[in-house]
Amino acid sequence: MNDLIHAVAAFLLPPTGAFPLLLLAWWLRHRRRWLSGALFASGLLAVWVGSTELGALWLQDRLLGPQQAVTVQALRDVPPRQSVIVVLGGGARRLMPEYGSAQLKTVSIERLRYGIWLSRQTDIPLMFTGGTPRDASDDTLTEAGVAARTAREEFGFTLAWQEDRATDTRENARYTAELLRGKGIRRVVLVTHDVHMRRAMRAFREALPPEVELVAAPMNLALPGIEWRDLLPSQEGTARARYLGYEWLGYVAGH
Repeated sequence: MNDLIHAVAAFLLPPTGAFPLLLLAWWLRHRRRWLSGALFASGLLAVWVGSTELGALWLQDRLLGPQQAVTVQALRDVPPRQSVIVVLGGGARRLMPEYGSAQLKTVSIERLRYGIWLSRQTDIPLMFTGGTPRDASDDTLTEAGVAARTAREEFGFTLAWQEDRATDTRENARYTAELLRGKGIRRVVLVTHDVHMRRAMRAFREALPPEVELVAAPMNLALPGIEWRDLLPSQEGTARARYLGYEWLGYVAGH
């Protein structure tokens, strides 16, 4: 059933989510011509929004609100050992043939790299949270374990903590809060992609004690201004729109 829900959701995400509008417009073309035309125009607009960088960013700003990058200076008013940078895992594969071993997915690598950069700039210890990948054959392989190995071997960096039980954002928050309990942490700096940040912040705010400050450190933020290429369909625009649709549905559903 869970796979069926994911399959239906995948079809409804941009830009294919506009297909029902276009099909309904075609079905009504002889019965309600004005309604058919309106639906067809709405479907075309939805396809454009769901496949261009400008359309996806416009929709993201209205659904999730604007976000800003955290500054290194803003993280230096609390002693480093009373803070922790928490990187949220975005997935791993149990085997990548070209490496011959388990590897992090692209979004996880991006988050880990940014978290390591922030840690080196501020001396704040780094934690990675992520459990067993979906395609793993057993629970001995965890995303946090792969992240620790990647950080050590590819970045020469050692994680302070690994949270290796979480399988979704709420569990990331709950198990992280449990692991940090009693360690004197006053501030948590949360690293994830900008589209995921709103849902992640809600989950961590609910899980952490109220006296612990929560700071958003979003990544993959868009540059200000637009170019004419942003109006054209692109892989980046489609990927952002689909990710946005997935995160917005998850936020509305309370996950």
